[in-house]
Amino acid sequence: MISNLAFSGISHAQITNPIPKKIEKSKLIVGLQEIVQIPGSGTTRSVARLNFLTHSGDGSGRLFVNDMRGKFYVINQGKASLYMNFKNLVCSGFSYENSQQGFSYFAFHPEFEINSIFYTVNTEEKNNRIPDFAVTKKIFDNKNNTVESSHHEVIREWKATNPAANTFTGTFREILRIEQPFPDHNIGQLGFNPNAKPGDADYGMLYIALADGGSNGFPVSETDPLDNAQSLNTPLGKILRINPNGNDSANGKYGIPKDNPFVNSIDSKILGEIWAYGLRNPHRFSWDTGGNGKMLSVDTGQAFIEEVDLIVKGGNYGWGNREGTWVIKEDNENTLFDLPENDDKYNYTYPVAQYDHDIPKDYEGFYGIAITGGYVYRGKAIPELIGEYIFADFGNDARFFHVPVDKLINGKQAQIKELKLFDGKKEASFLEIIGSKRSDVRFGIDEAGEIYVTSKSDGKVRKLVPVKNN
Repeated sequence: MISNLAFSGISHAQITNPIPKKIEKSKLIVGLQEIVQIPGSGTTRSVARLNFLTHSGDGSGRLFVNDMRGKFYVINQGKASLYMNFKNLVCSGFSYENSQQGFSYFAFHPEFEINSIFYTVNTEEKNNRIPDFAVTKKIFDNKNNTVESSHHEVIREWKATNPAANTFTGTFREILRIEQPFPDHNIGQLGFNPNAKPGDADYGMLYIALADGGSNGFPVSETDPLDNAQSLNTPLGKILRINPNGNDSANGKYGIPKDNPFVNSIDSKILGEIWAYGLRNPHRFSWDTGGNGKMLSVDTGQAFIEEVDLIVKGGNYGWGNREGTWVIKEDNENTLFDLPENDDKYNYTYPVAQYDHDIPKDYEGFYGIAITGGYVYRGKAIPELIGEYIFADFGNDARFFHVPVDKLINGKQAQIKELKLFDGKKEASFLEIIGSKRSDVRFGIDEAGEIYVTSKSDGKVRKLVPVKNN
């Protein structure tokens, strides 16, 4: 295996502090303006678990946001209303067993104003349904007993009767069902390249981010225990690219673009749907709508490294043989080594920006837990932020970061800086602003390129705004 070969040329000195340099605070500071409160949905903890926010791309100025417990809201002129009770419409098997499950993502077709089509992904109980992609390896619990797979992830296409309506009526069809080995690390974001124009090869192609399937309850501390991310025979640990209007897939419900990197492989087991692979949990991606139109994805780390990746056609991002720009031991997530001298032979595509999980004293209490991806700012309200890629971490202060998109170049590491936040009176952390111990922060965007912030902790939608006379 590649991981074993890679160890032959490395130093066996274990790395304990891979990135000792602290993240410096930026001179940039932004405010957070509250836009709307989404209604609560839980029983013991009622706050809506907001996971994704975006616009419909139809010129209406509307925003849409989902509650992972199964409701879909439209925000029109600053007021939120229920667009769809998603949970009630799909089926009785809708599941919401943990914070990574439920109604997780949605994407509007670039011609939604004309064709009324959008896409969703959610978790479901298996209920004896046959997945399009099944788990083919044995799964073990924490006592090393063989167990069944966890659940299914389902992608559906919806067609609204009236795309301009603020309440959904219409139809849907299932286009893809994927079996998941563990409860965590499921399908991430769905999305269309906003830079593609009619006639372009990428126009109307749906990108789908999938994590490696998780490791919840595995008997040892393995890095991708089923070796999904490096296998081209499974969709897990990948970014897929499909044509939802086609029919040449195995299930006949979508198409496989002819310009995908592995579509002409002589090995029939290699999936033509794969665009990029070797990813652990790429739950968020976006495109810069200016500059060179770069596609960026964050990849949530395991024990050490959080990374920002520049996604390229056919790229292998190294998981579970690499975490960031280091070798990770296959059977122990807590063991990290320097890259081998012959590393070029493996052709991994490394992060363009990264930070680690350690807690050095000069970090002022910050430690990394999990990265959450955002957007390159191309709005007009905050001129000094233009061209900066904005992202954050779930850490104890839920800090926001930025890095110039022009500095995000494969083969190089860009310097990350912390974006300062203003609560209306003083500089404050995001947790101080929302009054919580955990943020589960998420970013969204509107048609004008302005960036929004949501949190599963308070169910509110906020907007990045300029700070005057700070």
